[in-house]
Amino acid sequence: MTSGELFVGRLRDTARLRDCADQVRAGASWLAVVEGEAGIGKTSLVRRSAASLDDFTVLWATGDPAETDLPYGVIEQLARRAGPAALREFPELTAPAAETGPHVLGGQLLLLLGALQQLGAPVAVIVDDLQWADRQSIQALGFVLRRLWADRVLTVLVTRPDGGAAAETVDRLLRSTDRTIKVDLGGLDDSEVAQFANALVDGALAPALSERLFEYTRGHPLHVRTVLAEVPADVLRDGVLERWPVPRSLLTGLRAQLDHLPAESRELLEAMAVLDTRAPLAAAGRLAGVPDPARALGPALAAGLVQWSPTEPESPVALVHALHRDAIYDTLAPDRRRTLHAGAAELVDAAASWAHRVAAATTTDERLAADLERSGMTEAAGGRSAVAATRLGWAASLSAARADRERRLLASCAQTLRTQQPTGIPQLRRQVEDCSPGALRSCVLGIMDLTSGRLPAAEAHLTQAWEQARPVPENGWVAALAGTFLAQMMIWTGRGGEATEIARRTLTIGGLDPATVDLIRALQATGRMWHEGPRAALGDLTHLPMSSTAARNDTLDTLATRGVMRLFLGDLPSALADLSTTALRDRQGAASKLGPATLALQAVVQYLTGEWDESESAAERALAVAQAQELLAFESAARFAMVCVDAGRGDWERAQRRLVELGDLVQVLGSAPETVYSSLAAATMAQARADHPGMLDALRPLLDDSGGYRLRYQPFWLWQQSMLVEALTGTDQLNDAAAALRDLRARHDGTGYLRDVVARLAGRLAEARNRPLEAVEIYQQALAVEVDASTAPLHRAMLEHAHGKLLLATGATSRRDAATWLHHAHRRFGALLAEPFRQRCAADLAASGLTASENDPGGRPTLTERETSVAYVIASGRTNQEAAAELYVSQKTVEYHLSNIYAKLGISSRRLLADALRGPDPGSDA
Repeated sequence: MTSGELFVGRLRDTARLRDCADQVRAGASWLAVVEGEAGIGKTSLVRRSAASLDDFTVLWATGDPAETDLPYGVIEQLARRAGPAALREFPELTAPAAETGPHVLGGQLLLLLGALQQLGAPVAVIVDDLQWADRQSIQALGFVLRRLWADRVLTVLVTRPDGGAAAETVDRLLRSTDRTIKVDLGGLDDSEVAQFANALVDGALAPALSERLFEYTRGHPLHVRTVLAEVPADVLRDGVLERWPVPRSLLTGLRAQLDHLPAESRELLEAMAVLDTRAPLAAAGRLAGVPDPARALGPALAAGLVQWSPTEPESPVALVHALHRDAIYDTLAPDRRRTLHAGAAELVDAAASWAHRVAAATTTDERLAADLERSGMTEAAGGRSAVAATRLGWAASLSAARADRERRLLASCAQTLRTQQPTGIPQLRRQVEDCSPGALRSCVLGIMDLTSGRLPAAEAHLTQAWEQARPVPENGWVAALAGTFLAQMMIWTGRGGEATEIARRTLTIGGLDPATVDLIRALQATGRMWHEGPRAALGDLTHLPMSSTAARNDTLDTLATRGVMRLFLGDLPSALADLSTTALRDRQGAASKLGPATLALQAVVQYLTGEWDESESAAERALAVAQAQELLAFESAARFAMVCVDAGRGDWERAQRRLVELGDLVQVLGSAPETVYSSLAAATMAQARADHPGMLDALRPLLDDSGGYRLRYQPFWLWQQSMLVEALTGTDQLNDAAAALRDLRARHDGTGYLRDVVARLAGRLAEARNRPLEAVEIYQQALAVEVDASTAPLHRAMLEHAHGKLLLATGATSRRDAATWLHHAHRRFGALLAEPFRQRCAADLAASGLTASENDPGGRPTLTERETSVAYVIASGRTNQEAAAELYVSQKTVEYHLSNIYAKLGISSRRLLADALRGPDPGSDA
């Protein structure tokens, strides 16, 4: 515990933090969480430990209860501690926009941490009072801490046991890695209390009093200090216990301490309590009305109530602890409090002045309420919903007329719900229900119902709000909000036609900003896709330029949607262009509601194009982004891509674990998209095992209730249907397989990778019907088409395998020709590391007396997942910094893994990396 330069006790806790710092110096990142109740000495411990980090670059930020709705306030504090030279390279960190995703700011912070490490020193990131940090900063920090893969970064988070929104994030971080410690800070022990007390009191403290002091305070440092400040020194020394007055509470003791200070010192402390932030000493003195603030500061410093930084510009001062602030603030008479808040409003910046203006109001104030409402709606239009919600809530509390109060209260609730972090909203439901009926009330209740899983009630309320608000121009934003949530709900429940109509009619509302229009257009197209299929949905996206790179940033949601439709139709090159452009723009900070889903679906495309390592990397990043923003609905596509790659490579244990995770998402969300991803992933795993009954079982949740084999969902319909044909053929349900194949051919336009899929299925069905020559002809025609960018190598190899195996079985051509196709397939499977498929192909070669070519790939050194991610991004031509930005890691992580990659592959430069990763051409002759 500290008192000025005094620090006693905490030896074990100090040693644990020192050990963490030593581990970081040695090359590993560490997280330390210091937790304890208010006044227990957390900040003192951390400041003491930070004083020994003279070889670190230290970034420090402090959460502020007045700034919990200021987006990225803590991240901005950390960034500014890096200095102007470092920040010139990362300007997004100095003035982050509210609508920027936490993963984007987290990615920039990772790059900043990497740049600081390049200077040679490790970095310490310290966040005090995390429980008061804004939600976006907490999410960004969580994202960063999960991606410090090979960095020398010590992170210290200081929080309370009731850490609010931060508590869950901290718990997840502590469980996510073994490089963490948690310091649960309790009171000082009896010897430490005695040492602390003797250092603060002139002369020796009576031993009995020392023992009683420990028993009474339980070693709480601030409580000890307060008691010692209140009890006369002679009483503390003479040991007459009955003469020791016992304070009723800590606050009582703090107030008694204030009574011993000069009047001008108390007045200065009162001004600081009202300002409630670090402020220039001159400004605090001007607010207090004291002529000589430096003289007034002296006794307050001696009492240990104030922190002063005389070496900094403007000589800022602040109260040591929030308990001091509360005790001082509570002593203020109403008139004095109002006067100080009114004065503070003139001293602070415009954003901070609102809180002081509200605090200075002693009754309803319609003029101030109207100003707050206008300011709140302006913030809402700029995407700063949390700030808007606060100001609208204040406006409601200052409103005299019931109609005004209810309108502002409901608007505040609506903005809170838009943040998707509706803290405190359940407690407001009764107030919302007591409001007069109207579109805004129905909209708020509908979103509350939706977030609580009460879908029928949500639909009724949102429909009512949407229909009531659309005809009223000034309620356009309410109609758009209700329509957006209503359309999303229809999509979640698989009612695409209704979603399309709701979105179409919502688009007729005037005055909507471009980004909102684009999101609603994306919902309209998605609804049509669920109802009529992806080809029809493309008709809703004709406003987009043909080239994805020419798309504007306010059309990214529809661009991502077009990429999804192209994926569903099997047009892999075009899908990858749209999705990768959206992912790149999202990473650069352009606001896109579909950013995490975009990256996950990019991973699906890369799985199909045979870029399995890149797919795994993109899916991992997509999952990290979705988890940082707590968007469960965006996790399923990433996990689906992961299952596809794991199953393709025969990593059954990991694939099964991820299947279980997908199943858990279905149980939690219960929506149609999660059902599609989960069932299709299970079918893909069964396909890799050549388990046709398992494929059919996996697909059953996707079938309609007619009793036949008809799929109910449009997303990935062609993929689902191809799996259904294969499962039915493999289980000898040949008539049903033929009918399903006819439907597949009717919906497929004959292009893209699905051309090979359809041909293989048609040939397999012909074989099952004992028509081998027909099957040979089907295979030959399909394989006559040259491999191009639209080809999926796994499916091409499966087609080549089927053809070669049939040729050997029938003797329709020479063994050499038949073996050529099997060797082609074996090499493609080997290049993908698709072990289950490669083994089956090798078995068919061996059964015919043939062996796999010695040139077949598959023997390259094994890279870890993280090394693989770095290797392929660098091999594509990225610089280290570009690779770090794309992977959401630091430059140091890229350099660390790159050195390991070179060693494993036996190369010395990035120029040789692409060749080392590529290996032999799987299509070449043996």
